[in-house]
Amino acid sequence: MKIRKRILLILSMTIISISVANAQITDLDKKNFERRVRERVALMNDYISYMVDKKKGINTRKYYKTKALPLFIQKGEAYEEDGVKKDGVIMETTSTRRHTTNKLLIKDYFENLINLRYSNVKVTSTQIADMKVSALKRVEDDLYVCTCQYVQYFYGYNADGMLLYGDKTTKRIKCYVKVEQVEDGIEYMIMLGDVKAMSTERL
Repeated sequence: MKIRKRILLILSMTIISISVANAQITDLDKKNFERRVRERVALMNDYISYMVDKKKGINTRKYYKTKALPLFIQKGEAYEEDGVKKDGVIMETTSTRRHTTNKLLIKDYFENLINLRYSNVKVTSTQIADMKVSALKRVEDDLYVCTCQYVQYFYGYNADGMLLYGDKTTKRIKCYVKVEQVEDGIEYMIMLGDVKAMSTERL
């Protein structure tokens, strides 16, 4: 009898758990989560623009690297996904000067930005309102993934202010959305993942 009661209790708890998860899916505020994702990606882009700004001291630019890394899953360090161990978050980079795509760990990508050899560098990105966020895909009870597409503009200048190289790259970043039930409703924890370079054009 006690065993039967335990089984019934476990079954009832499972049903409640499933109901809560389904309620979370039903109650997901699409506009709210999209706004949060866009804001997270925009913050990353802001930090990138600060890292390349030669008018700022080297220590200041490195400081923004330390601010940017926590935006990513496991702060850009090694993690496991779908049973596959990964060395860290990957940033794809391209150039109109070559026809290959480079893959760098996000921490190395940031370090490269800080140490670019141009006399001055400017990087801008798509405004928040123009970023395209895909539909959420559920991977666990409280974890979803989506992508956010944006355009990054790169300008490299010499000491005289002449533009030596410029391009625009359409990028698509993977975003992890962790859903947490709180007293006031639902909260979203956004973590950034791999960034894919879709296309690059010369400016």
